[in-house]
Amino acid sequence: MHVADGARGGDSMTNMHADRLVVGLTPVPTAARVARHRAALKARIISTFISLAILTAIFFFLNPGWSPETMYWIGGFWVLSSAAWLVGTGLALQRAKRELATIDHGPGLVIDAHGVEFLHPGHAAATWQEISALKLTGPHHGAGPRLVMESGGDRVASIPMSFLDASASAIDSAVHARSLGTHHLDARPLDKLV
Repeated sequence: MHVADGARGGDSMTNMHADRLVVGLTPVPTAARVARHRAALKARIISTFISLAILTAIFFFLNPGWSPETMYWIGGFWVLSSAAWLVGTGLALQRAKRELATIDHGPGLVIDAHGVEFLHPGHAAATWQEISALKLTGPHHGAGPRLVMESGGDRVASIPMSFLDASASAIDSAVHARSLGTHHLDARPLDKLV
């Protein structure tokens, strides 16, 4: 295994040649996640104002005869739950924006007869003999599962699959073919999350 400045990657799109697969980086899934979180935050803000109006109408216009203590508890619960939803959605939006900013243009991964080379976020390469595992791990939320390369049982490199413009099955096929059947992409760790 080696980590170096040079790269044997190609152009920015996924290219499958007889001798290698160059997997490009794509911002599309992460940009879509940013848009979803932005829309969710807007919806949360609107629903907060609507629920405030309803709560105000119940307290002051319908006057259910609740004690002031009960009204404080209900109001306090509403404030805390609304704040938690807004903060959680805002943090998810910020995380997605940060991840989007880290996605470069160009190749992210090269798979060839020699081994696997990660070009993003840092550079790491290993030959088929050095690679002890290639697997998908991690949660389904956020950037989603990560493609992880291990050498000697230690994590050498990883990248979220959502950053790559090739599917896990295409990468698995390339790994299986280029390693002459000695390696495959292990997705079993994801089974524990389902």
